[in-house]
Amino acid sequence: MRAGAVLAAGCAAAMVCIAGSANAEPRTHDGFYLQLDVGLGYLSASADTGIPQLGEITYSGVTIPSALMIGGTVGPVVIGGGFFADYAFSPSVEAGGQSQELEDVSLTLFGIGLFADFYPDPHGGLHFQPFLGFAGLEASSNGNSGGSDPTGPVFALGVGYDFWVADEWSIGVMGRFAYAPLKLEDTSYNTIAPAVLVTFTYH
Repeated sequence: MRAGAVLAAGCAAAMVCIAGSANAEPRTHDGFYLQLDVGLGYLSASADTGIPQLGEITYSGVTIPSALMIGGTVGPVVIGGGFFADYAFSPSVEAGGQSQELEDVSLTLFGIGLFADFYPDPHGGLHFQPFLGFAGLEASSNGNSGGSDPTGPVFALGVGYDFWVADEWSIGVMGRFAYAPLKLEDTSYNTIAPAVLVTFTYH
């Protein structure tokens, strides 16, 4: 799935509802949708080294997650496209029962794809946000990145609650869990990324 196609799908969904957003009811989840997220999370990526003495190797660390979602409301559901990035600024590696912090190395899980956001009550704050897309796990050393990175599908689900602060704006909190079965050549990197996000939503 190409990034351009995903963003085009999100923009198309937004344009479907852009005219209706002019007459959107205040403090109602309808029309155009824009969400910005930031928070705190955790990243863990495990791979089998194929070496009996080492067994499985695991990269993990605290992350700073962020996301941008754009879409439009179709019936009771928001449909759109977006991307997220979970940045592990000081990860560690564990293998053979030994753990070591990686100096001057960072890991970032990138995801781009399609999402939905369902509000059971269009005037309330509870919502459920599934996400399906393509992901990559990028390693950076001393600020330099490049080379081959594990890639593959990513699945995520967020559950949150929004509080109205204006007629169209709300601020909330959302718990999100992402799972990405990534692969580089013949090595699989099973990656998980739970996070707690503060959400800023125009809807």
